[in-house]
Order: sequence, then structure tokens, then C-alpha cells
Amino acid sequence: MNARVPVTKPKVDLTFVLAPILEVPDVQHAMVITADGFFEAHSGMEAETAEKLSAVLASLLASARGTSHTYYGDGTVLRQVMVETYDGYAFVIPAGEGTYLAVFTGPGVAMDNVSYEMQKQVQTLGKAMGSPPRGDRGR
Repeated sequence: MNARVPVTKPKVDLTFVLAPILEVPDVQHAMVITADGFFEAHSGMEAETAEKLSAVLASLLASARGTSHTYYGDGTVLRQVMVETYDGYAFVIPAGEGTYLAVFTGPGVAMDNVSYEMQKQVQTLGKAMGSPPRGDRGR
């Protein structure tokens, strides 16, 4: 039989990673997204909004990588993308291979607090998304 069966990885509940970020004053939402435009977790926004934001952020990240590679060279590593509006900010940082952490805030947020908490939670996220160690083979 030549039919393709989709391979899916089990979803890990990542909402515990978002909770500390949401405690920063003026943070409105947070989400974990993939580079291909899907969300792994979000902080309670409507599913349709989370889906749209994931796709838009994937496009934004691709543009940011293209811009940085064109200007700074192909070896450049993207550290953060930030969008500023009169209504607030959107911060996006890498959180592992093909995964990003996005945070949406109001205009009065203390950006340094958001950045600090995002970096802390990326460490936690990496541990949560990592594969568990495999047992010894061949014994």
C-alpha cells in the first residue's frame, strides 16, 4: 500500500510556560508558534485569532530573517522581532529549533521585564519540548 499516513508528534501542554509571562503587568497574551505558521500553545485567545496570528508571525519571521541575512550575511542569527504600535507591542524570539515565543502587550509595558521573562521561559520551553532520554539500546 502506497498511502501516506500523516505522522504527528504528541502535543505537550505548554501553557505552564506562558503563565509567568502573563504575570508581567500589561502583558495581554502569549503564544508558542512554529516557523511554518502553527501554534503549539496560546494564553486563551480565540482559536481563530491564534491561527491567524501564527500564520502572520511566521511570515514576519521569514521577512526578518531575509532582511537580516541580506544585510548582515547568511550566518546571522535572528534574536528578536518587535512590532510597535500605538496600542502596544508584539515581541517574538526563537525558542528552539523552528519554534518561537510571541508576547503581545499594551503600550505601557516595561519592555525589559517582558524580555527578561521571555528569555527565562525559553529555557523552560526548551526543556519541556526536548525529547526524553532514550534507554540503553542493545543491553
